[in-house]
Amino acid sequence: ARPRGAAGWRSPRRLAQGAALALTVVGVFVVRGNAERWCPFGGVETAYAYLTEGNALCSIGVANFFVLGAVLLSLLLLRRAFCSHACPIGTLSEWVRGGARRLGIRGRTVPRTADAALSLLKYGVLAGVLVVTWRIGELWLRGACPAYALLGRHGADITAWAYVSAGAILLGSVFLSLPFCRWLCPFAAVMNPLSRLGLARVGRDAGSCTGCGKCARACPMGIPVDAVASVTHARCTLCLDCVGACRTR
Repeated sequence: ARPRGAAGWRSPRRLAQGAALALTVVGVFVVRGNAERWCPFGGVETAYAYLTEGNALCSIGVANFFVLGAVLLSLLLLRRAFCSHACPIGTLSEWVRGGARRLGIRGRTVPRTADAALSLLKYGVLAGVLVVTWRIGELWLRGACPAYALLGRHGADITAWAYVSAGAILLGSVFLSLPFCRWLCPFAAVMNPLSRLGLARVGRDAGSCTGCGKCARACPMGIPVDAVASVTHARCTLCLDCVGACRTR
């Protein structure tokens, strides 16, 4: 049997996820750094205020623009690999689902038509966040942001909704594959246009393909890998779980 490779817990991607999460935790809770200054979405939220007034919102600074620029540039080469290798929300969500699977908890499959419809929600979330943020001149989503709940050191500006949203994501991840990343993440809506242009992509060799469909079932983003010659979907994160699930070379 072929080794599971990219789908295994000891794969380089798992190590990258663990290293990124550990670095973030140490930076926030040991070094006491400001996690908001590392958030690429913070650069999106404050872009309008910075361009029109020359000031960044709240504790967001110029560093956010550098992180945002680095992530956006990486999309042109590695698509949304940031999501599957470095994002703490994606990492925790994926690990929760993996742990639930090992405990025998069966996942729920969402029909592709419903999945496509739900995928549009993130664009609405992005539009709503930006419009309200630009109008009130504050980080409107900050108090309810699941990432800030995990990385904000439980500050006074974190509301109960932040823990509700973080808990809902983790609970949903017990039964669903990356529900927040697939359907609700506003930063994913920002990344998708450039991700579609990414050079690196998974290709399926029709000559050696047996049509078993395991690659499509292994895809955490619900991409029908078995039905395409090359995966050009914007939400492909290059996790390579489809490659790891394939029984042929």
